[in-house]
Amino acid sequence: MTNKRIWDLPVRLTHWGLVISFFGAFFTSEGPAAVTSLHIPFAFMLFTLVVFRIFWGLFGSETARFSHFVRGYGAVKAYAEELKELRHKQYWGHNPLGALAVVAILLGNLAIISAGLFASSRGFSGPWSGAVSAGTSSLLTETHEILANIVMAVVVVHIVAILGYKIVLKDNLITPMIKGTRPASPEQVEPRFTSIAVAATLFAVALAISSIAFRYWGLI
Repeated sequence: MTNKRIWDLPVRLTHWGLVISFFGAFFTSEGPAAVTSLHIPFAFMLFTLVVFRIFWGLFGSETARFSHFVRGYGAVKAYAEELKELRHKQYWGHNPLGALAVVAILLGNLAIISAGLFASSRGFSGPWSGAVSAGTSSLLTETHEILANIVMAVVVVHIVAILGYKIVLKDNLITPMIKGTRPASPEQVEPRFTSIAVAATLFAVALAISSIAFRYWGLI
């Protein structure tokens, strides 16, 4: 067994950035002003990373692409049946259940922030809250909070599952997401990696979209 590359730098940086920004936004939604003042910056960071990860899932490296790891119901069911017997097939990338978590977390956060842009509550005013009626803003505020709790539950399950893989199945999924490599047989072919220049361009586009959404540009 030798270590071979599995995750590129953009995936790893985005993964840990999403961890920091999601928990940061979640735990700064209430508290003293010094704490809540960080809620929107964390949300801005989260939105930018979510948009970038979606772009990278379409145009990025092989193991980062949705077409590489999102699988159908049959594959998910078969993989879940294996887990019941405390065994599993090792995928070079996200496994079928991990893929569901990735998609759920990305889409969930996109929905949370989209609702939050129009929300207004407890001293917070989303950048577009004035563009809708008070009733609509109130509804989206409630939606924002409910979705945040749902995604937090998904994240907690995801973390517990990763720990279960490490402790029970003896499969370390954490270190590869830090170092970008994992042990593999000599026959394992490394995935195709997209250049950092493409990642930088896509991140700049994601940052521009996020800036417009949060009205940080004087364009609207």
